Amino acid sequence: MDWRLLEYAKEAQDTASGLHIFLGEIPQYSKDITGDIAELFAISSALHVLHEDLELARFGRHSGRILRDLEICLPSLGYTLDHVRNMFSKSKNSRQAPGAFPGTPPYAQIWEDSCADMNAQGISLPGRLEMYRTYLQGMQDILKRYTRKGRWNTRV
Repeated sequence: MDWRLLEYAKEAQDTASGLHIFLGEIPQYSKDITGDIAELFAISSALHVLHEDLELARFGRHSGRILRDLEICLPSLGYTLDHVRNMFSKSKNSRQAPGAFPGTPPYAQIWEDSCADMNAQGISLPGRLEMYRTYLQGMQDILKRYTRKGRWNTRV
């Protein structure tokens, strides 16, 4: 499979790791950020499982159904990951906030602005991440239901 699933999985992990900086800097949002980090790791895991399952010959021609769904899901996931990683570059380029450590980036403002942008687009960051995770896990479930003989297994 050349769907770059493992690349997207790594990007999700890297994005989760990058959010750890925000977690330490803005404890008032720690619950939200921790949830987003967990969803990103779950997305990464789902992408790894899909990669392995789609590589197996037992799914053969039926994996095409999943591939069409990935054509929709992966670019959208990529845009969301880019949006979150854009926060990281803003934190590196912005050194305006005075305080205990002058020159510290305004992490809270960057976080709030980014979340407001996503909300204005119609779906919050937690909502997006949950949607991607659920969608990817749904594709896994579909593949699991399909047996080697090409029959749907309704007992799973």
